Amino acid sequence: MGGRYRIQTGRMRLDPVSWADLEDVVRLKASAGVSGRLATGVSNRVLSEQDMMTDLMTWGREGVGMFTIRQQDRFIGLAGVQPSATSPDCHELQFAIVPQAREPGLSREAASLALAFAHEGGVRRIISYVRESDIMARQVFGGAGMSVCDAQPVPGGENILLYQSVRTGTDAARLH
Repeated sequence: MGGRYRIQTGRMRLDPVSWADLEDVVRLKASAGVSGRLATGVSNRVLSEQDMMTDLMTWGREGVGMFTIRQQDRFIGLAGVQPSATSPDCHELQFAIVPQAREPGLSREAASLALAFAHEGGVRRIISYVRESDIMARQVFGGAGMSVCDAQPVPGGENILLYQSVRTGTDAARLH
């Protein structure tokens, strides 16, 4: 991917995930103390490797995907989009930050950058499922520019909110 997909701000750097990030990603996904919304939740090494393969294939096929988040060259988390498992016409925004870097502003900034990148890359609709009681995730997704849908996201699903961000055809023209 190279630097073409790198996003740099004054507080962080986002790079597309790569095999070089595997050990950091495995540790992140194995930690129950991580804050954020990853579709797979806490997982083991095998599942993390499978997720990494999916992430790499998504980058190669679509030019969008999951980013590593680094602060002063130190890995602090993940943010980005993956094809939705529940809705084939969209992608799902996800993020996870290590406990020592837990700050709502960092998560919101990383999610906002990943959301904007995906829309600029041509993804028209991006969703996220959030428990109604998960105030931090709601603040992150709302602060990133997503809004709650009126539709019930999961048949019979209790206390789950569906956030979305939609760009019209001309707004989501592929730039990558």
